[in-house]
Amino acid sequence: MEARWQDPRIFMGGIYPQKENFMNNTGRTTLVFLTGLGIGAGLAALFAPRSGEETREWIADTAERKFKVLRRVGRRSFRQLQDAVAEGEEKVTGVLRNGKKALESVAAKLD
Repeated sequence: MEARWQDPRIFMGGIYPQKENFMNNTGRTTLVFLTGLGIGAGLAALFAPRSGEETREWIADTAERKFKVLRRVGRRSFRQLQDAVAEGEEKVTGVLRNGKKALESVAAKLD
């Protein structure tokens, strides 16, 4: 009977406690994170160097600027992707054309 309590699976309260402990740890971690987030937001509001109106304006301006940058980067990336696809199509077409010529050449030699 002494060996039974030394088995960590039995001692921890079940055959497979790892999954249960994982869920408990995840819930606890989430709760701690959300609590910290709330405390941080409260402290930020208390010690903000600007008024609420100025802060809202700053957030709106910053968001607008970041959105414009993101849109510009997205357009540039999309153009680069289009160019890469076009280049890939050209290469595949060339390979297929050369393969067809090689196949025709081999077929002609066999005739």
